[in-house]
Amino acid sequence: MKTLIILFLLTISEAISAQSYEEAMQKAMQNWQEGKVETASAIFERIAAAEKENWLPDYYLGLVNTTAAFSTNDQKMLENQLKKAETALQSALMKTDENAELLVLEALIYTVKITQNPMVNGQKYMPKINEIYAKAEKLEPKNPRVKFEKAQFDLGGAKFFGKDTTPICKEIKASIVLFDEFKNDTPFYPNWGREQAVKALEDCKN
Repeated sequence: MKTLIILFLLTISEAISAQSYEEAMQKAMQNWQEGKVETASAIFERIAAAEKENWLPDYYLGLVNTTAAFSTNDQKMLENQLKKAETALQSALMKTDENAELLVLEALIYTVKITQNPMVNGQKYMPKINEIYAKAEKLEPKNPRVKFEKAQFDLGGAKFFGKDTTPICKEIKASIVLFDEFKNDTPFYPNWGREQAVKALEDCKN
């Protein structure tokens, strides 16, 4: 009887924990969608500290800071955002086997560094980014974010060097098909990118 009571209490505790996790993640997501980057980042950071085996809060902590860094002009803020993103990435990698979503995040972090100083960091990080995307494609060849973000990166390089973008635009179109086919039932598993891909394809046509 005592064992049954303990099991019952553990089950209730796990259910409450799962509920509070989902509520916290929803709150962080909502703040992010509303443009409250610092608030979202702080919530993701708290969730990540509590979730010892779940890589997703760390992933979103890294992603929210990385995406914000693309439009940051304040050098000190940029450095803080990249530091948070890199720390979150390393934490996520310790909680899971290497996966394509984390590799995309890593590539995006390096891409931010290139955009901040193309002349210096382009030559330094471009080979590394290509290596990361090649690894991600090998791990998950049907991951839409891998195909799209790689195409986005290649597109930027092609425009910079004045190369033909037609083959890259075909890759963006192919990524949209993958977005439509991609499924993962894990709560809060990454599902972003399709809208950006559609917009990028429209820009290609124009």
